[in-house]
Amino acid sequence: MRKLLGLKKTESYWLVHRNFFKTEMISGQMRVDLESFERWYANQVKHKKVNGEEPGIELKKTSYSFREAANLLGVHDADIYVAWKENDLETFTVDYVKRIPKDVFEKWYLSQNKYQKVDRVPTAEELGSEYILVFDAAELLGISYEELVRLSKYGKYKCILKITVFENKKWFLKKNFQNFLNAQNEYQLIGPVVKERMDRKKELETKEYISREEAAVLAGVTKSTITKWVQANKFPCVGAGKVLRIKRDDFLQWIDNNREGVN
Repeated sequence: MRKLLGLKKTESYWLVHRNFFKTEMISGQMRVDLESFERWYANQVKHKKVNGEEPGIELKKTSYSFREAANLLGVHDADIYVAWKENDLETFTVDYVKRIPKDVFEKWYLSQNKYQKVDRVPTAEELGSEYILVFDAAELLGISYEELVRLSKYGKYKCILKITVFENKKWFLKKNFQNFLNAQNEYQLIGPVVKERMDRKKELETKEYISREEAAVLAGVTKSTITKWVQANKFPCVGAGKVLRIKRDDFLQWIDNNREGVN
């Protein structure tokens, strides 16, 4: 089980002692009942097999994470947290993370007119190939992020520069951004320096292990905050001192699972 999930011994014992699945002693060794393990795996999203199907298949049939609900509406998950708190709507908790029953979400959705569902939620691959972050688009134009957001909301090109929100980030469709470039001469791409910076970002997004500085960039916090989390063993790390590295996927999963309490 430890190898299957890529866990350290302490983490695996923690799962066993919380009685998430059945175990028994065979020839002096503790063994995990496969059927109960697979049932647990299908009803949680915190732990992922090193090689295998995605976790939470059964859980996702009947509930949304706040991020998933936000993606359905093209908004930041903070907006959904506010709506749920203001209306005192039902949630349940899995591995210390709140989830929304789908029937509760649909009932709330039909009762309000502030939010509309997006036509479809893009996959991670589609976000990378068909969309551009508003922040990156601003860098390409050599203007501030705030100025570009204002253009998209109030400028004469707002019909072209439509912002959509997925994964708590603001995006343009690349084809819309290109249409904006073609429609005017005031704002144009500024050259290869920005491309190098964007290439560096892309590299960071695909690295398996990252430094504390890179983790701080991904989380939007300071390096000292990352150091504090490392010292508290919040997520797996390898090495020590200046060569300490953080496994990127585990770090992003921890951020996602603990975003309400991250500071």
